[in-house]
Amino acid sequence: MIFYKACKFYAIIAGLMFLSGCSVVKFTGAAIGTAGKVVYTTAKVTGKVVGVTAKAAGKTAVATGKGVRTVVNIATGKHIVKLTRRGNSLTTNVLLNRKIKEELIVDTGATDTVISSSLAKKLGISLNKSQNVLCQVADGRTVNGKQVRIKEVKVGGAKVYNVQAIVLDSGELGNSPGLLGMSFLNNFVFKVDTEKELLVLQKR
Repeated sequence: MIFYKACKFYAIIAGLMFLSGCSVVKFTGAAIGTAGKVVYTTAKVTGKVVGVTAKAAGKTAVATGKGVRTVVNIATGKHIVKLTRRGNSLTTNVLLNRKIKEELIVDTGATDTVISSSLAKKLGISLNKSQNVLCQVADGRTVNGKQVRIKEVKVGGAKVYNVQAIVLDSGELGNSPGLLGMSFLNNFVFKVDTEKELLVLQKR
C-alpha cells in the first residue's frame, strides 16, 4: 500500500513536473492561495501541504497556476459519512461519474485525488492528451502519472464536480483503486473522527 508524503515543489524538467503527493503546479506559475479549514479530533496531518504546515483547525494551501482559475461546483449541505478501517487506513465508498463505486483511502496527505489506471479505464477517461506528471511516493521513488479531471465525485450526499486527479499504474497503489485526496476534501470544511470512524463534510 502506497502512502503519499506531504506536498513539496520540485523543478520543472524536460516538460515534466516533479511533485510529491501528486500535487500539480501549473506551467503558468506557482501562485498559492488558501482555501478551506481542516478540523481534526484525533487525526494529525504530518509534514507540509504546498509549503504551508497544516495544523488542526488551520488553513490548508492549494496550488493553482498564476492567473488560472478552475471552477469547481459543489453540492451544498452537511454530510456525515461512515468510514471503514483497513489496517492503518480509513476508507470510504466513492461514486465516480455517477456509475462506478469504489472504496478509496481517505488521504489528507495527497494533494490530489489519485486513481489507478484500471479505474480510469472503467470511467472511460482518455489518457492520450493528459498532462504527464512525476509523483514521488512515500518510499522515495518517482513514478509516472497522468493529470486528469473526474467529472463528478460523490461521497455520501456530498458531490464535487470537475475534480483534479492523478492516474497511476495500478501496481503503484497495491490493492487499492485509489486515494480520496485534498482536491476533493478541500472543497469543504471537513472533520475526520478516527475514533468514531466518521468523515464530516460541511459546505464552506
